[in-house]
Amino acid sequence: MTKTEENLQAAITGEAKARLEYMAFAMKAMEEGYPEFAQLFMEAAGAETVHGIGHMKAAGAVGTTYDNLNESANGEDYEIEEMYPRFIREADAESHADAAASFRLAVERERHHRAMFKEAFGKFKSKAAAAQA
Repeated sequence: MTKTEENLQAAITGEAKARLEYMAFAMKAMEEGYPEFAQLFMEAAGAETVHGIGHMKAAGAVGTTYDNLNESANGEDYEIEEMYPRFIREADAESHADAAASFRLAVERERHHRAMFKEAFGKFKSKAAAAQA
C-alpha cells in the first residue's frame, strides 16, 4: 500500500469516527434540552460525512451499484459470524454488560442489513438480466 493509500484509509477512519462522535454529541444535547447545540453537532457530522465520501472515492472504494450491492450483500458475514460473537463473549467475560448489549443489538441489525442487501442484490440482478433479454 502506498503512503497516499494509507493516508486515505486513515482519513476515512478519522472522518467516520468524527461523524459518529458528533452525532452522539447531538443526541446527548437533544436529551439535555439543547436543540441549538445539537444542530451544530449535526451540521459538523454532515460535513465529516462529505469529507469521508470524498476520501472513499479517491481511494476507489465506491464502485458501481452492482459492485456496491454485491459487496454489501456479502460483506456482513465477518461481523455476524466472527467479530460480534467474539466481542460479546469478551464483554461478557469482563462483565461489561452495556458493551455486550450494544454488540448484541449491532449483530441483530447486521443480520437484517445482510438480508436486506441480499434481497436488493437479487432484484438488481433480475432487472439487469431482464434488460439484457
